[in-house]
Amino acid sequence: MACHTKLPKLETEEISSKSTNLLGPSMESKFDELKYEIIHKIDSELTDSKNARDYITQKYDELCNKIQYLAELDSTVNGFRTDVKAIEKQILELSTRLDDVEKRAIARDCPSITSSMLGVPK
Repeated sequence: MACHTKLPKLETEEISSKSTNLLGPSMESKFDELKYEIIHKIDSELTDSKNARDYITQKYDELCNKIQYLAELDSTVNGFRTDVKAIEKQILELSTRLDDVEKRAIARDCPSITSSMLGVPK
């Protein structure tokens, strides 16, 4: 039995050495060349993928920054609108008060104008 186990090992070794001999150095170099091209292509695709990912990340960050800037700008504009509306309200209130003051002044001055026109002394 011990001999039987050694024979298949020898046959396997002989077959593998024969297959290497059958392929020959030119076939082996072709496989090495193909292997190099495949590895180079994979590396190239990985590099392209990484560059694309970096580019997308950069553009995403820029977009986030722009959105944040626009949100802050919107907040500022809304604050200005609120301030303008408050100032507008104050101006309307002052205008109403001024109109009331002018009406009172005119009402006080009117009797004296009328009486002076009629020749009535004050």
